Amino acid sequence: MDREVDEIGIVIVAGALTEQQCDAFITIIDSEIASFTNIERRLHDWPVGNATYRDTKGYKVFNFQARHPAAMELVAFPLVVDYFRRYLGASMVLHSSEGAVIPPGCGRDFPLHYDGYDRIPGYFLSMNAIFYLCDANAENGATRYIPGTHKEFLSRQEAAQRSWKHADVKKGDLVLFNPYLFHAGSENRSNANRPTIINYYQRGYIKQGFDYPRAMSISEQRKLTKDQRTLLGFDHRVPTDVSELYLQYRGTNAPLADMDPFGR
Repeated sequence: MDREVDEIGIVIVAGALTEQQCDAFITIIDSEIASFTNIERRLHDWPVGNATYRDTKGYKVFNFQARHPAAMELVAFPLVVDYFRRYLGASMVLHSSEGAVIPPGCGRDFPLHYDGYDRIPGYFLSMNAIFYLCDANAENGATRYIPGTHKEFLSRQEAAQRSWKHADVKKGDLVLFNPYLFHAGSENRSNANRPTIINYYQRGYIKQGFDYPRAMSISEQRKLTKDQRTLLGFDHRVPTDVSELYLQYRGTNAPLADMDPFGR
């Protein structure tokens, strides 16, 4: 894996999910799309050129890990977390988790890009994991990439002059990226949807895509494993006031542990 990430910029892990798991995730994603809130529907109807976001980029189920317990488990997928922590450190956090569906005819306008922020030689700021829930290739819009471009500090225009390859994957396969590899989605020219789950991780000191701790109820927080809590950013919370500061210290031997602003 190290050699492929370093030399090619991408590694494919075969059979990370079973067919049954893939089918279950497809059902979850389809259900979430069918029950989109008004603001989610409006986002997908947003004009993009002469079309809409939905017509060009398909459907995105944002904050996917909060939609179902299985999706929450997936962000702490042991192989991904253990491997990425080697590059991003033990304090690595989740930037975002998305369920994505590219319907037939969509995906023509995905821009060539690399993930993350500034490119720093020998130092990763982020890494990306894509779970494919169906077979994918050039026909139905599998990820295209330009091998070796993570080793060169090319502009997008320079990279676009190179030849690209498509990730040829099977249902349940997992694709891991060197973050600086130039890549993009491609057009789905088949007659079936192309569903994926995209989990994006980063170093702990970078701001996450959502304020996950504050978006969760206390009962939901209590169900999290230690890994899930770390990945969701509970170790990096900034309290909004003294009350929240107390709640973070409560139960410890810290100086504020015996100060209860709620009088309990």
